Amino acid sequence: METANQKEGHKILLSGIALTSLICALSISIPILGFMCFLVIPLPAIYYRIRLGTKKTAIVTFSTLIFLLLFSGGLSADLFFIAGMLMLGFSMGEFIEKNLPVEKSIGYACGAVLFAGTFGLVLYGNISNLGLIRVVSDYIGKNLELTLALYESMGMPEESIMMLSNSMEQIRYVLVRILPSLCAAGLMFSGWLNLLLAKAVLRAPKSNYQSFGQLNSWKAPDFLVWGVIGCALMLLVPSIFLKMLGLNGMIIFTIIFFFQGIAIISFYFEKKKIPLVFRALLYGTIIIQQIFILAIAGIGFFDVWLNFRQLGNNNNNKQIPLSS
Repeated sequence: METANQKEGHKILLSGIALTSLICALSISIPILGFMCFLVIPLPAIYYRIRLGTKKTAIVTFSTLIFLLLFSGGLSADLFFIAGMLMLGFSMGEFIEKNLPVEKSIGYACGAVLFAGTFGLVLYGNISNLGLIRVVSDYIGKNLELTLALYESMGMPEESIMMLSNSMEQIRYVLVRILPSLCAAGLMFSGWLNLLLAKAVLRAPKSNYQSFGQLNSWKAPDFLVWGVIGCALMLLVPSIFLKMLGLNGMIIFTIIFFFQGIAIISFYFEKKKIPLVFRALLYGTIIIQQIFILAIAGIGFFDVWLNFRQLGNNNNNKQIPLSS
């Protein structure tokens, strides 16, 4: 006969499968809301990993994938990406459980997903006799065609449609070569976003993780500045290979220093006691107007020398704990 604790555990397990499956199903069913759901897919995986442990969260993850396989009518690229996001959340939960610093929890999880994804693509490319580059190129080409058709249906001027159509091959050429950094940046952004959301969710009384520490005091390692300088120099050389390598590096470093810049903004919001509504307004503006990402990344970059938050020397290299 089941005890009260066992019944409660089964109830949480079933609710985990239902909630995770719902978020994943919405992510592939609704155009705009679906993208927002896609970004927060790691959140339930983080939450249930901490609440239920490794084995039961694995059951939640695999049950969700089986449901999606039936829901979508078979294997698809969407299912591949959702599996990566679930793995991101599960891995972050593992590293949070081990009390690793913020940068390691996100970095290691993203690295695991990228490694698994690359391995899967290489395996699929070999099985289909297409090769890795061809598989990626064909997928990007199909999505570019769908995007062009969407623009046409939205009534974009004919001149703009023609210009995009004529530039399609060049756009695909560049996207294929910067896809590694785009995937890495997307995973890091999603990991950062879900870490902030998890900080709020895990304040629940039943959670052992009441706080992730002062995330607005986080600072990237100073030596990354040399990586930015090196990538900028590679963009100036005539070699196409080095240019693409530098561009990939710049994309990754931009998102890292964006995290530092947004931590600085959050630090001063808290210090000046800015109302929540104004904070939400600014963060929403950043999401809508992506040009602010570069400005905030610049703030994070120059913080290496200017030390906007006046952090002490001992704090510069301090690893911010995920729990207290």
